[in-house]
Amino acid sequence: MFPGLRDRGAAYLQAVADANNFSMDQIQVIGKRVASVTADDLKHKKVNLLMGEPFYYGGEGMLPWQNLRFWNARTLLDPMLSKDALIVPCKGVLKLCAMSLPDLWRSRCSLKDVEGFDHSVVNETLGACGDLPGEQQGPCLPYYVWQCGHTKKLSKVYSLMDFNFFEPIHSCFGKTKIEFADAGTCHGFALWIDWVLDEKNFTVLSTGPDSRYWKQGVQLLSKPVEVNPADSAVHVEASFDPASGDLTFSSLFS
Repeated sequence: MFPGLRDRGAAYLQAVADANNFSMDQIQVIGKRVASVTADDLKHKKVNLLMGEPFYYGGEGMLPWQNLRFWNARTLLDPMLSKDALIVPCKGVLKLCAMSLPDLWRSRCSLKDVEGFDHSVVNETLGACGDLPGEQQGPCLPYYVWQCGHTKKLSKVYSLMDFNFFEPIHSCFGKTKIEFADAGTCHGFALWIDWVLDEKNFTVLSTGPDSRYWKQGVQLLSKPVEVNPADSAVHVEASFDPASGDLTFSSLFS
């Protein structure tokens, strides 16, 4: 199944088959979306291996957790999976770290009065995050962190939430306390998903800031916070809604 790829997907399988001396007449390409696949398409056989790349064509501008559509696809195929089916990847782990992002924060500041005209009405449309009034929080936006000017990690990497692909898709919640490793100005958090390919955690594909091929979700603070390892910490919480595919995120400094 290669929704959106079709010929490219078939050409990819042909290349894989050729590289492994495998005959293409033993491969069937089902040109349907997952929701349309029926038991007849599988000749009423149970699936014992479900494998998917955690990346979707045309999804370069997506937030990391929007690739959890793989989990949704796995759920739609649940009646056709054998009881001991192998799922690859088998798990996703939501990771995060506190960041200093001065250049990005300045570029995403909210607009107020410009030459006597109130421009605040466009803040929501433009996705303004910095210097918002009151307790407002801007949206989490996808960025290649390495392209965001000056950046610095202020904490170690923390795990916030697990997504178990052996189970049908469901709501998830996670929370943790972040302690700072370096002093500096915290402008927000970088969030991403590590894709665990096997149950023993031998093979993990990380999409964090150290990778230049994946975008991270960046949640900027409305007001930057000065932090230091001695007496600064922040409590963060996140929840995943399977109906919308959205992730909500909140933080509280102490």
